[in-house]
Amino acid sequence: MAATRTFLWQSSIPVPVHDLFEWHTRPGAFSRLNPPWRPVSIITSNDSIKEGARVSIRLPLLGPLGLRWDLTHTKYVAGEEFCDEQVRGPFRSWKHTHSFRAQGPQSSLMIDQIEYQLPRGASMLDCLMTRELRRLFGFRHAVLKADTMLHDRFKTLPRKKVLIAGASGFVGSRLSAFLTTGGHSVIKLVRRPPKSADEREWRPEKGELNPEVFDGVDVVINLSGASIAERRWTQDSKVEIEQSRVRTTALLAQTLAALPTPPAVVIMASATGFYGDTGNSVADENTPRGTGFLATVCERWEAAAKALESSKSRLVTLRIGTVLNAGGGALKKLLPPFLLGVGGTLGRGNQYMSWIALEDLLGIIEHIIYKEELRGAVNAVAPEPCTNKEFTKTLGQALSRPTCMAVPEFVLRAVVGEMAEAALLSSSRVVPKALLESGYSYLLPQLGAALTFECGLSTK
Repeated sequence: MAATRTFLWQSSIPVPVHDLFEWHTRPGAFSRLNPPWRPVSIITSNDSIKEGARVSIRLPLLGPLGLRWDLTHTKYVAGEEFCDEQVRGPFRSWKHTHSFRAQGPQSSLMIDQIEYQLPRGASMLDCLMTRELRRLFGFRHAVLKADTMLHDRFKTLPRKKVLIAGASGFVGSRLSAFLTTGGHSVIKLVRRPPKSADEREWRPEKGELNPEVFDGVDVVINLSGASIAERRWTQDSKVEIEQSRVRTTALLAQTLAALPTPPAVVIMASATGFYGDTGNSVADENTPRGTGFLATVCERWEAAAKALESSKSRLVTLRIGTVLNAGGGALKKLLPPFLLGVGGTLGRGNQYMSWIALEDLLGIIEHIIYKEELRGAVNAVAPEPCTNKEFTKTLGQALSRPTCMAVPEFVLRAVVGEMAEAALLSSSRVVPKALLESGYSYLLPQLGAALTFECGLSTK
């Protein structure tokens, strides 16, 4: 008879037990708790945690390989607990009980207990399994605490109906889940026929956007845009980078400006690339545009939204810095070489980097939705930019890896061309003056804590 292991993880969460339980019942809860370093994907789901609901997920293995895992929900007691049990999957047995206990009017105890049996012949994986569970649930409870604390700031205010363009992207998909678990409703603009009730179609490449998609919408968030770092810059790719931003923004702005009753808030993404190479100088929202390709793109990107400046909507241009999260962006690309111990500084390493933890970026967007004094340009960055040397050293310490390697400037220029100068070697020393003046309180203002959180390294 195979031995049954028991894993227990519990944390105090500073919100009422009702709010904590409700968070788990909302769409997006699974996505928010999905580990970014080893994300699982949903195959089928009833979008419910009530007794009898089923979910099938795909566990990643290596590259395209994965395992299907079928689970059913049992023991649902509203406000107290629910359970998921394996129907078919990689374990001989698996039972995960989620329990919620009040510790007072504004505090709750979140308890995760798992009883499982490893597959036959896999007893040697026991220590690895325990380590992975500790890392996973350390991350899940950290996200749960952070999300509920962010939402708690505005819990007495009405929930919003939010339309997101670019909802399938790195930031957009996380934002959708964050907002829905906070009680907001999200509509996603998609470039195909809708597959669900929360999707609306548009065709920006053809200039097609039906004004009716904005019916009842309180907030519009535009995160559309081709990645600037997916491939080497050519003349064609540079045109795509610019047009994917300018075309979509102009279409949204012109359509919204023509509405008799437009949404109250429109948030248009931009980037700190607007300021160009700042050297050692500090840039805030009053600093003029810099020079170079990215600065020009950002200027045209923001200019495409000008039609909204005379409308009834409050327009915010969100200049986003380097977003830190193991599930995407620059950090996802950096992790493999750093984990192999071959990470190092880029060029001289004295260039500044304006960064933002994904968790704070999500909180900043909700903050903007409710803070009516915020309009125009807003820098979405942490309060303290770091140099590339500081970032390299801090990431190495978080991963417990050496960082003695360095990539000379001429190598970067030879490998990635023009992008090396604009995105890797230029200095971006940008501060969030508008956010700080509006009272935003950062959850992760320090680089070390941000990297530890966003990589799921607080508990290994």
